[in-house]
Amino acid sequence: MANRRKFLAGLGALASGSAAAVGTGAFTSVQAQRAVDVSVATDANSYLSLQATGDRATTDSNNQLKIDLASSNNGSQGLNPDARSAFTDIFTIKNQGDNDVLIAVGTEADSVYVNGDSQSNSSPHIADTSGVSTFVYDEENGSGSGLGPTADNFTMGIDSGGRVDLDKKFDSATFQDSDRLVTPGESVSVDLTVITEDTIGGGSGIPDSNKKITVMAVEPNSDRSDGGNGS
Repeated sequence: MANRRKFLAGLGALASGSAAAVGTGAFTSVQAQRAVDVSVATDANSYLSLQATGDRATTDSNNQLKIDLASSNNGSQGLNPDARSAFTDIFTIKNQGDNDVLIAVGTEADSVYVNGDSQSNSSPHIADTSGVSTFVYDEENGSGSGLGPTADNFTMGIDSGGRVDLDKKFDSATFQDSDRLVTPGESVSVDLTVITEDTIGGGSGIPDSNKKITVMAVEPNSDRSDGGNGS
């Protein structure tokens, strides 16, 4: 940082000398167009790949991952009341980018969005219903740290601009040993457990509309870390 400040100070002195010789160089406005090459891929082929791997996950008509815990081809209409239903290897998250990323999967709006569930983009998640709780893991035995937005060393959340923020819980927090750190080319298989109380039986309690989960990923040492002060 010291070297950078010295460079900026030197640049300022150079600009000041030039201005004295040739004038201010002021202008009112500038408009310039440049080419941008952007390709939108399917969920399976994006930088953060989301691939259906279990019977309860599919790809919809928009080539986006969809999880179906409602019906089946054999007459099922949903989960049992007063039960714990586990779905192992339901989908896979793969880092197809060039940098390490930390990942999280959120199932409740008030734990996903940094400003709470009153935001307009925080429409109901799978567990935003009384009598339902969910757990997301990256291992089949249903234990460990899980993959929720809160971990031992950090929390993740979506800010008002729709960007992922990473907050370290302490200055010396490191992520090299975290089971959430996914290196380029590495995959994590996601397990989902849903616990339902008997009060949601009879076809009520979990409306089909607008239910979702949120998958988040962020580079641990980027400008989105330490409070999300970057752009």
